[in-house]
Parts: sequence; C-alpha cells; structure tokens
Amino acid sequence: MQKPKIDLEKVKQGDPDAFRDFFAFLYPKLKALACRFVDEETAEDVTQDVFTSYWERKHLIQADNIYSFLFKWLQNDCLNRLRHQTVVEAYEERMRLAEARKTYWDRQLEMSDQLRQLIDKDLLETIEQSVNQLPPKCAEAFRLCYYRNMSHKEVAARMQISPRTVEGHIHAALTFLRNKLRHVPTMLFMFYNMF
Repeated sequence: MQKPKIDLEKVKQGDPDAFRDFFAFLYPKLKALACRFVDEETAEDVTQDVFTSYWERKHLIQADNIYSFLFKWLQNDCLNRLRHQTVVEAYEERMRLAEARKTYWDRQLEMSDQLRQLIDKDLLETIEQSVNQLPPKCAEAFRLCYYRNMSHKEVAARMQISPRTVEGHIHAALTFLRNKLRHVPTMLFMFYNMF
C-alpha cells in the first residue's frame, strides 16, 4: 500500500479534509498496534482517543516525526489502561474478599447471638425453677426486687411487711439460689469466653 500524500501542516492548521485523510491512513495501523495490548473494542476506543486528543492539541505538539509520536502515544495509552484495569481488578477482588469476610462474621455473630439467647432463656428457666422452690413469701419478695426492680421499701409496702423482713427474705433467697445454682457461673464464663 502506497503512502498517500498527507499535508501535516494543513492537519496542524485544522483543515478537516487533511485530517480526514490523515485519520484514514493512520487509523488502521494504530488500531492494529493497540490490538497487541488490549482487546479490539478497547483498541478502537484508544485509537479514537489518540486522534481526538491529537486534534484538540495539534497546535501544541512539536514532534519531528508525527507518526512515531502518535504510535508512542497510543502505546503509552494502552499501557496506562492495562495498569488501570489491573488496579480496578485488584480493588474489586479486595472488595469481594471483604464482603465474604463480613458475611462470614455476620453469620458467626448471628449464630452466637442465637446461642446466647438460647442459653439466656435456659438460664432464666433454671433460675425460675429454683425460685419456685423458695417459700412463697421469700419467692414473692425476690421476684418483686429482681424481676420488677423494686426497692426493699417498695416491696415492703406492697407485701405489707417491714423492710427488715424483706431484707431477710432476699438474703434467704440469694443464699438458697447461690447454693442451688453454684455450677452456673462457671458454665457461663466458659460459654461467653468461647465467643
């Protein structure tokens, strides 16, 4: 194929016909070079970008051999796109890994929360069974004080007994429950330290 006569001075001056001839001659060669680095679609984009950038900056470019200059420009643009693609892929991979870790830990926390709720429920049932073994007045004073957060004075007024009697009931209840549930703190400590 014979090289057509292209007036680069007219191209630099912005002559559209001269640029069209310049583009028609050089585009296939630049695209073929770009295809050595990137896929065909990206090669077309890169080649178009090089010509567009050249057209916009034609007055600023001082090159002895414009063909070599454009080939080098295209090569650098392809390499920059490859670097950028590598960075994007690495970022996407890190994001996928981070999301997988988050999903894993969310599931672990969900499972441990469910297990804790189950153990807390079992513990409350165990405590309630032990409270049911207390004498009725002692159990009532304990429930009012610890389940309803009432003060000893409030419990005394509600049960129509003296605050000292309430203190005696609470002391008896706590002593009984400590003996009855002696094994529970060790089990709870072991369980909560597992997670």
